[in-house]
Amino acid sequence: MVALMGFYSLATGQHFRASAGYNIKSVSLSYVPDKNYSGSIDRVVKSTVEAEFERYLFYRFYLAGKGEYLLQNQEDALFGGPVNFQEAYASGLLGLQWPKWGVYGGVKIGRIWDVKIHGTTRDGGEFWTQPVEPVDSYTTALTAGVKYYLLNFVRLQAEITQLENPPTEIIPKSSFTRNPAFRSFDFNPVSFTVGISISVPWTSRAKARAEVKEMKLPPLMRVSGVSFGQPLKRDTYVTSPFGKRWNRPHQGIDLKAGLRDDVVAAESGVVVKAGEGRGYGKMVRIKHARGYETVYAHMMRIKVKEGERVRKGQVVGRAGNTGTSTGVHLHFEIIKDGVHVNPLSYVRFNQ
Repeated sequence: MVALMGFYSLATGQHFRASAGYNIKSVSLSYVPDKNYSGSIDRVVKSTVEAEFERYLFYRFYLAGKGEYLLQNQEDALFGGPVNFQEAYASGLLGLQWPKWGVYGGVKIGRIWDVKIHGTTRDGGEFWTQPVEPVDSYTTALTAGVKYYLLNFVRLQAEITQLENPPTEIIPKSSFTRNPAFRSFDFNPVSFTVGISISVPWTSRAKARAEVKEMKLPPLMRVSGVSFGQPLKRDTYVTSPFGKRWNRPHQGIDLKAGLRDDVVAAESGVVVKAGEGRGYGKMVRIKHARGYETVYAHMMRIKVKEGERVRKGQVVGRAGNTGTSTGVHLHFEIIKDGVHVNPLSYVRFNQ
């Protein structure tokens, strides 16, 4: 039963996420080579920078806006190729986020301009030439990608983009002594990108406060022999309340926490579970007097063992992002005689 409840206690842990990243992009071309060109025709590989803002909606879904700009690397050891160009995109994305993995898809609107083609002269010199007709093209594209979070703030990403109207029939300027790499070429519609981002999630305190107020706080109960305290040493607030959420029961409350924050026992008792729970990740369950139990979930580290007696305020673990969770927070439950009850009936948190 505990495992089943854990499966339905998915929590987002955040409302927003902002990221900045660096990517390596591979662009393919269809071309007619110039037999008089003496250079090598390497792959067109560029580097890009991006900035993204994500807004979590419900369950695992999020909307995102992203901007990308391609860096000019025409003669670097690792990047370049026989074609140079400038490129920028703005994207609208819809994604699904799990604790570590994420997938997304969307549309891009962008521009490709300032195309240059590498060439060689009869005496072995090198140069860059413009097309006969300047390329300044607005494009649209479909994109899809995956993300993998190494840590809460660092992620790897891979993306495929399908251009709907790439620049085509580009003819470089040439002369008797100057030979560009191609007689003509087209940008192929498909490109691949891999990269790394620094990504920072956060919760909106105002949004969390509104959700709790909308739920209406229950009366604060006092029980003889049992007095629950806050399960975090730091000041915290509720980011997701008790009750029905996304048509699923949320059997506890989510509390704002930082990675590795101390999680403490809300009341003295005996540890009856310290390990992995389905949906909960690393969790601790403590049995107290008068039929009460508490659960502390999504932790990155457990500091107690099953069967251990703990006192109120003792550290039982460190806050984290394990289990079915898309951001660092603490999922906290109170159970009375086997029935989940609203923790806000026993503990008040700053809002």
